[in-house]
Amino acid sequence: DTASLTGEPLPRVARPGTEVLAGYVNDHGVLRIEVTSPFSASSVARILALVEDAASHKAPTERFMTKVAAVYTPIVVVSAALLAFLPPLVIPGAKLSDWFYRALVLLVMSCPCALVISIPLGYFGGVGSASRHGILVKGAAYLDSLLKTHTVVLDKTGTLTKGAFAVRRVVALGSWVCPRGSFCALRLPWKPSPPIPSLRLL
Repeated sequence: DTASLTGEPLPRVARPGTEVLAGYVNDHGVLRIEVTSPFSASSVARILALVEDAASHKAPTERFMTKVAAVYTPIVVVSAALLAFLPPLVIPGAKLSDWFYRALVLLVMSCPCALVISIPLGYFGGVGSASRHGILVKGAAYLDSLLKTHTVVLDKTGTLTKGAFAVRRVVALGSWVCPRGSFCALRLPWKPSPPIPSLRLL
């Protein structure tokens, strides 16, 4: 079964000399496989590297928030430190505990964690969710480009479907009536040449 790498729904027959890639699934039988390359050169390793490299391709919004956080966070920390220690030194009778509490309140209210983490976390969640469903995204920047997408072209059976064909219902055409009421059988060829086998009435 090569669907995990190629998307092809039909199984591939492995014969002596056939190249078997890492990620293929053996449906039945026993295979004796000779390893000819290290794991780092396999398709699975390249897919994993692609997913890990997606973190370096940040979206414009994510890059902007990273730059803002690099300036905003030190300003908040310095302001809280000044609020905690400067008034007790300048104002007569000021208690360090009171101003330290006020500094903590300022730090909590001005904490940029939710602002800084929410945007990258949303992109990471999108990339991670897509990878769990078999969709590889090169980076967060490409998620924003989906907003401008109007048409998607898919060229393979099994990209959006499972590729497993089954008869869901039988619809009579014209005046055709099943000779045995609702007990009609459809016979499928064992090894069909086309991907979708033709149906025959028994």
